[in-house]
This record gives sequence, C-alpha cells and structure tokens, in this order.
Amino acid sequence: MKLERFLSSLKSFAFIKLFAAFCFVLLLSMEAATAALPPSEFKVTTVYLVRHAEKAAAPAADPPLTEAGTKRAEELAKKLSKAGITTISTSQFLRTKHTAEPLAKQLGIPNTMIPVKMDSMNSRQLSPEYLKQISDLVSSSAGNVLIVGHSNTVPELIKALGGDIVPTIDDATYDDLFVVTVYAKGKAKVAHLKQ
Repeated sequence: MKLERFLSSLKSFAFIKLFAAFCFVLLLSMEAATAALPPSEFKVTTVYLVRHAEKAAAPAADPPLTEAGTKRAEELAKKLSKAGITTISTSQFLRTKHTAEPLAKQLGIPNTMIPVKMDSMNSRQLSPEYLKQISDLVSSSAGNVLIVGHSNTVPELIKALGGDIVPTIDDATYDDLFVVTVYAKGKAKVAHLKQ
C-alpha cells in the first residue's frame, strides 16, 4: 500500500516536472517568436495642451493677449523650455499664436498653424479633418508637442488623442496644463497640472 502511494506520488512528480519543462520550452519559443517580430512602428509622444492665455475684450473676433496673458505665455515658455518640444501648433487666432510665441522663439522652431474647423453636422464638435490634421502632426513629430488651443478645443483634442481623462475647461480659467502621454494608437494617460 505504501509502495503504491509512493509510486503514485513519483508519477505525479514526474508529470509535474514534465509539464513544467513543456511550459518552459513553450515560453522560450514564444520569446523567440516575439523577438523575431519587427519593432513596433508606434512612438510614444508627450503632448502638452494649454488653452491660450488671458485675452483682451476687443476686438471681439480676434483679440490679442492682455498684459497678464503675455506674462503667462512667458512663464509657459520657461516651464516647457526643457520638455523636449520639437513641434508647436496653434489655431488661426492671435491669442493662441501669442501664447506659443515665447517658447517658439526660445526653441527656434516655427509654429504650425492649423485652423480650427468645426463639424458641419454639429457646430459644437471639431471636424474630423481638423482632428486628423492634429493627429498626423503629433504622430509625425520628432519629439514632444505643444498645442495651444481654446476652452472648447483642448478637451476634444485630449479625447481624440485617446486620453483616459477628458476635462472641461471653464471660460474664466487660463492656468490649466494638460500633459498627455500617447503610449499606443488611440490610448493616452493625462496629467492635469496648473501653470
């Protein structure tokens, strides 16, 4: 009886060893197969998104920055000067261009102006063409990206980049800085900081 139990336990032990060896070989073959795959074409990119700085009341159609807005733009340039930004994008409006200008001058890189276009079917949403232009800009950038937008465009851009948090921006708020780390196509982590 004891001999039978002993032989049975040896068989169980032998089976476990055989199963473990099989798993080990399977794991090695999976690693080899994965190593043989071409490296991923996706490049992790950090996108800094801010709303333009404080704007003047007039002219209503395209106001410039106020004195406080100009100071905020200069502070933003100081904060992001070592962030590895190689691409800067703004809308067609003076307030976004002037917010980005100090950093663009400091880094010696041009501003890529992409005009904001709203969806023809829903004037509260950005057009698919505009979102594609922004996405293409981010994916083609050699480094990190700064996008200066508006209270209504920044949240939509974060969503389009795959952000795990989509904020709302109050119309009186100018000090939000969103750091969006795009780690896979359509997937991004969002950190909400204050300027």
